[in-house]
Amino acid sequence: MTQTTSLGLTSEQVEFFRENGYVGPFDLYPAEQAPLLWNQAMIEMVTSRNKPHNSTVINYDRHLDCNTLSQHISRPEIVHKLRSLIGDDILCWKSNIFQKQPGDAGTGWHQVEAFVVGETTTAVTPSLKYTEETSYLTQELTVWTAFSPASVENGCLRFLPGSHKKWYYDESKPLTRNVQSKSHDFFGYDYSENKLDKDWDPNQEAIVDMAMQPGQFVIFLAKTIHGSRPNISDVTRLGYASRYVAPSVKVYEDVDSLSEFGDTISLDYHGCVLVSGEDRFGHNRLHQQNLNGFPFRKAD
Repeated sequence: MTQTTSLGLTSEQVEFFRENGYVGPFDLYPAEQAPLLWNQAMIEMVTSRNKPHNSTVINYDRHLDCNTLSQHISRPEIVHKLRSLIGDDILCWKSNIFQKQPGDAGTGWHQVEAFVVGETTTAVTPSLKYTEETSYLTQELTVWTAFSPASVENGCLRFLPGSHKKWYYDESKPLTRNVQSKSHDFFGYDYSENKLDKDWDPNQEAIVDMAMQPGQFVIFLAKTIHGSRPNISDVTRLGYASRYVAPSVKVYEDVDSLSEFGDTISLDYHGCVLVSGEDRFGHNRLHQQNLNGFPFRKAD
C-alpha cells in the first residue's frame, strides 16, 4: 500500500481498511532504534516497583508500569491513524507482549470482538461490552508493533482479508487448554473447535503474510481472522499489541480476574488510558499516570 507523509490515513487507506479489516504497515521507529527501545522497556519491566501483576505467563498491560510502553501507546503516528477509523475519543484498554522464540509454533487462526477467550469450561463473560452504535468504522482496534524483524521465516502475522465482514467463529463458546496437543495452537487452545462451519478451511482463503521491519506497525480489527506463522529461523520475533476502544465501550464490566494460559491474575490494577479526545461516558476507570507515577500523555 502507498503510505502518506501525514499522520492520519488517506481516504484510500480508510477504504482499504473498510474492505480488508486491516491497514499497514506504517513506520513508527527507525529500524535500528526499535530493538534498543525494547531493551529499555525490558529493563523497566524487570525493575518496576509496581507491576500490574506477578504472572510470568500472562503478559498483559505492561504499558501500565513501563514508561517506554506508556509513551508508546499514545504516539501521534499511531493515534492519528486510529482517529481516522474510530473517532477522536480513544481509550487504550489492554496490551500484550508477543514473543516468538526460534522453534515456536505458529498461532492458529482466531477471530474475536468481545474478547471472551479464556481458560474455562463454563459460560464466559465478555471483556468488552458495546453500549451504542457508532458512525465510525469501528469501536475496537489493535495496533501490532514489531520491535524485531517480523518475517515469514520467524513468524509474522497473517490475515484473511475481508473476514471481518462475517462471523466464522463463535467466540462466546468456552475453550479448554491443552499444551500437549498440537491442534491447540492458539496459546494452548484449539480455536478451531469454535468454527461455525466445521468444514470451512481458512487455509484455502487468500492469506496475507504481514512481514514488517523493526519499528513498523499494522492496525487491524480483532474480528479480522488472524494468526501467525511458526518461527523456523534462529531470530526471536518480538511484537507488542496495544488495543483501543471508543469510550462508550465498557471494559471488564463484572470481570474482576482473568484465568488464561494456566494462570490467574486479579484486575484490581486495571484502568484504561485516554490517548485522544475526551471520555464523555465514564464507564471505565482511567489512569492519569502509570503505576510508578509516570504521567500518561494524550496525542495532540
